[in-house]
Amino acid sequence: MDDQLHIIIAGDRGKIFKFPCSRKKICIIAASSIITLVFLTVTSLFSISFFTKQHNYSEKITKLQSQLKQSAEQQQRLDITIAELKQSKAEQETAFKEEKEHLISTAVNELTERSDLIEKIVGSIGIKIPKSTPKDGRNSGGPFFATKAEQQDELLYRADRYLKTIRLLPFGRPVKGIITSRYGKRKDPLNHRSAFHSGIDFRGKRGEPIKATADGVVKKAFRNGGYGNYVLIDHGNGYTTSFSHMKKYLVHRGDKIKRGQIIGLIGNTGRSTGPHLHYEVALDGKRINPYNFMKIAKLKH
Repeated sequence: MDDQLHIIIAGDRGKIFKFPCSRKKICIIAASSIITLVFLTVTSLFSISFFTKQHNYSEKITKLQSQLKQSAEQQQRLDITIAELKQSKAEQETAFKEEKEHLISTAVNELTERSDLIEKIVGSIGIKIPKSTPKDGRNSGGPFFATKAEQQDELLYRADRYLKTIRLLPFGRPVKGIITSRYGKRKDPLNHRSAFHSGIDFRGKRGEPIKATADGVVKKAFRNGGYGNYVLIDHGNGYTTSFSHMKKYLVHRGDKIKRGQIIGLIGNTGRSTGPHLHYEVALDGKRINPYNFMKIAKLKH
């Protein structure tokens, strides 16, 4: 037989309760209690872990919601900034367009005035400015209304033609010296006989620079008898200029020349009474008065 155990419980009134219990039963109860305790402990740990994770998830969700709200606010601010930038850009484009039109209008007016002045000045000595060649307009017709842009382009083409023409015309003085002998009839300084002077003489100091009066190409640069050291420049439009009595020429045949370029030095070579420059302008081989071009150069300034 199994050993019997008696559990005695005494009440407050002296009543006694006895519970007989075998050792096996006690072991079973103890084992059940331990299992129950272990189960409750595991369950409690799992519950604590679960609720901890739930709490962490809740915090993360709250944080993400807060970040999302902040992102929405940032996006809203960004949208407002973009809208303001677009408006500012549109205003700047409008202001730029107005300023551009104003500048173009001002430039057009100035070009018109300068072109009219150039045309008047150049025309005063009978120089014709080349016209632009119109495109073939066969088999077409209808009324013509020039657009503003076309008018501006035509003015620019016109001014460009004038500039090209002027660049090849011998305006201005080749040296700074005073004029000692003008174009036309005079007494020869050596034999004192009446003669025709085909250019203009400028007094100068030996070695002073001589400048080209227009763009062109050197056709001659050599010792030319009574002309002394001599340079002839062809300007490609029928005009030529020549420079005589130089101490030394600094260019050679075939050189391309720009207006203002130094081509030689004042001297006293050839048939000459002292250091000076004999300067000539010719059109189609016929000598003309260089002073007309010098007057125009003064008007240009």
